[in-house]
Amino acid sequence: METEILEILETAAIAVSGFLIKKYVFLEPDMEAKKQRIFYLVSFFLIGIVFLVFGKDAANMTALLLIGLNICLGRKKHRLYGLIQMLPFPGIINGLLVPTLLVPPYFFALSVQETFIYQFILYGALAVLFLLFYIKGKSWRSWFQDNMQHRSLRKSEKYLLWVIGILMLLFSNHTTMQITLDSGNVRAADSIYGRGLAPFIGITSVSAFVMTITIIVLIMQGNKRSFYHERISRMQSGMITFMAEVVENRDDNTGGHIRRTAAYVECIAKELKRQGIYSDILTDRYLSDMVIVAPLHDIGKIHIPDAVLNKPGRLTEEEFEIMKTHTTAGEKLLNHAKVELGESGYLNMAVEMAAYHHEWWNGKGYPYGIGGEEIPLCARVMAVADVFDALTSKRCYKNAMPLEKAYAIIREESGTHFDPAVVEAFFAVAGDIEEQKKLNKIVNDMN
Repeated sequence: METEILEILETAAIAVSGFLIKKYVFLEPDMEAKKQRIFYLVSFFLIGIVFLVFGKDAANMTALLLIGLNICLGRKKHRLYGLIQMLPFPGIINGLLVPTLLVPPYFFALSVQETFIYQFILYGALAVLFLLFYIKGKSWRSWFQDNMQHRSLRKSEKYLLWVIGILMLLFSNHTTMQITLDSGNVRAADSIYGRGLAPFIGITSVSAFVMTITIIVLIMQGNKRSFYHERISRMQSGMITFMAEVVENRDDNTGGHIRRTAAYVECIAKELKRQGIYSDILTDRYLSDMVIVAPLHDIGKIHIPDAVLNKPGRLTEEEFEIMKTHTTAGEKLLNHAKVELGESGYLNMAVEMAAYHHEWWNGKGYPYGIGGEEIPLCARVMAVADVFDALTSKRCYKNAMPLEKAYAIIREESGTHFDPAVVEAFFAVAGDIEEQKKLNKIVNDMN
């Protein structure tokens, strides 16, 4: 009777720990909440039926297959690959259970009855931990669901889990076989064979357990670091937008400009990346930083007098010269921020975008008169976005220009004012119906 109960507990431990490892270590997504709960209930029901009909081994295999099926159903793509993902699970689970369940009784030469008691205590402790996790860990699980849903394992982490899974599977099978071979003795570790084997099993078991736990903890720490990095990035992005809006609020003519231009920059940059243009520059990180710092391109306007900034008509030549200084003022301000905060990729890009977004492809822009690819890519993208928004937005001294006319001006100035490749990317986005509606909606909502 004790044996059957222990087998039921073992199967339950494998199933529960497998589903937890799937979600919190392999970071595989769940299905919708209601469907996931139904899947759990059906899974444990099926595992129980298989256990009653075919025994423990078949039930354990059913549990692993159901975990693999759950991975497939939770994914939006590459679903069949989820079945392959379950292969390391047996090794990782055994790497946790075998060293704690089988090795200590063998190493300390416990009797059969003592082994039963030890394993009952261990499963009881495990059940208490699972229960506490379910009852007390609700807020943590909600946090995990909200903040880790976009996190996925790096390739190196996946390879590491696979290696550990395979090694632990080989180790646990070998250890179980050795213990079984020597289990004919009432006190196995007291046999001649056992006395020679016990130290080896003890050392390797502790090593395997520590190694498995270490890998899991490292990945969980990686998850935590990823979350805090993402949260800090969101805070930085929020602060950047806030700072830019403070500056923009001084200008009665440019309401919503920074958000619209940031949206245009993102569309254009993604299209450039899709086409493989400037692929040596336009990495994922570069694109992300470009979108984050786009709101800072006009931050130098904080130094422009209100009389010039909010003049309800055309600027005089002298006033225009003052207005042009917002580029160098922004550059100086952001360089000062670099000194205070330290070097960072996004601040370097913010400096480039603020300083050079009014430079022309033919070298006739300001403030430095540089041209071509000497102008940083982020500034060349912002140049198109900035002019397009200025043309299609209402000002106190002009109405919004129709989109067709704005497109004609952008096309006409390709190769003179703008980088031709960036212009082509802009029109590739504008020409797509869905993306054009997105651009039009942004414009129309603000007019």
